[in-house]
Amino acid sequence: MSSIWDIINIPLGWIIKISYQLTHNYALALFLFALILQVILFPLGIKQQKNSVKQASLRPKEMAIRKKYAGRTDKPTQQKLNEEIMALYQRENFNPMGGCLPMLIQFPILISLYNVVTSPLKYICSFSVDVINNIQAKIYEMLIASGAEESAYAMFEAGRSVRQIDLITKMRELGVSNFVDGSGSAITEEVLPNFTIFGGMLDLSQIPSFTNFSLLLLIPLLTLVVTLGSTWLTRKLMYNPNPEAQNDISMKIMNLSMPLLSVYITFTVAAAIGLYWIFRNILSLVQQFILSKMLPIPKFTDEDYKAAERELNIKSMSKKQQKKMQKVRSLHRIDDEDDEDETTSTSSDSADDEEDDGRPKLKEGVSPDEAPKLKDDKRNDK
Repeated sequence: MSSIWDIINIPLGWIIKISYQLTHNYALALFLFALILQVILFPLGIKQQKNSVKQASLRPKEMAIRKKYAGRTDKPTQQKLNEEIMALYQRENFNPMGGCLPMLIQFPILISLYNVVTSPLKYICSFSVDVINNIQAKIYEMLIASGAEESAYAMFEAGRSVRQIDLITKMRELGVSNFVDGSGSAITEEVLPNFTIFGGMLDLSQIPSFTNFSLLLLIPLLTLVVTLGSTWLTRKLMYNPNPEAQNDISMKIMNLSMPLLSVYITFTVAAAIGLYWIFRNILSLVQQFILSKMLPIPKFTDEDYKAAERELNIKSMSKKQQKKMQKVRSLHRIDDEDDEDETTSTSSDSADDEEDDGRPKLKEGVSPDEAPKLKDDKRNDK
C-alpha cells in the first residue's frame, strides 16, 4: 500500500539505486546521492545567499532605525520599532523568511531517506508488496525448518515491523537463490544492495550501539565532529543579522544542542543515515564557501551608517537626550519628550547666541523699574 511519502521516496530510491549501480559501494552511493541532491538544491542555495546579501545591504538603514529608539525598551516602543523595520523591508522588497526554504526542505528529504534505506526491497529493488510478503514467509518457513524457532519468533514477533534491511541479511544467510521475484525467477545477489564496506568491517544497515561495540561507533563520533565544525565555519561564511547574540548563553547552547541531537539520532537509525548526514554537512559547507565567493556579503564603514541616518532623517542626539535615552521610557511620551528636548535645545542655543552687553540680568519676577540703577545711569540722571 503506497503512502503520500512515496511521492518523495520513489524518486530518491531511484537516485540511490542508480548511484549504487555506478559505484557498487553503498558508502560511495550515499556520497553520490548527497552530491546529486546538493546540485539539485544549489539554486535554492543561491536564492538563500541573495536573500542574505539583500538583508546585509539594509543593515545601515536598520541600525539607523534602531538608533532612533535606542534606550526605549517598553513594549509599545519595541512594537513601533519592529513596525518601522518591517516597513523598511517591504519598501526594499525583502522577505526575511525567504532564506528558510533550503533549511526546511532538508527535513522531508532526511525522513524520506530513512524510509528508502530501511525499505530497500521496495524502493531500491522495486519489489511489490506481495513479493516482499512472500520473502518474509519464506524466511520464517526456512528458519523453522532449520530448527531456529527462537530466531524466527524473535524476528517475526506479533505486531513487530520487520526492517527490510534485516530481511536482506537473512536472505544472504539462507541463500538468495531460494527466493523469487515477481516474475517467479530466482533473485540474484546482484539485485540486492550490499550494505557492508571495507571488506565487511562495517555494516551500514546496523544501528550503532555501545552494547554492541564495533567500528560503527565511528559514525556518531564523526557526526559530532563534522556537525560542530561545519556549523561553526558556516556561521563564519554566512551573514549574521544579530552578531551581538554570538556570545549569548542561549545561542551557545543552541550551537551545541543541535550537533548533540544529531549524534543521538545516529544511535536510533541505521548507520547509513548517519553517514549520509556527514556527507551532507561537508557538501553544504563547500557550497556555502562557493556562494560566499560568488555573492559576497557587503561590508560597511561608519560613513555608510551616517549616510543611512541622514537619508532616514534621523538626527544626532544632544548629550542631554543621550542621557535620557539611558532611562526606560514609554512610546507614549516619545514625541512629547523629543519636542521638549528640541525646544529646550533650541532655546538654550538661541540664548547662547545672543550678545552679552555686560549688563546684569534681571531676576525672574523683577520689573525693569524696580531694578537698581547702574552708576553710569545715575550720573546721566544728574
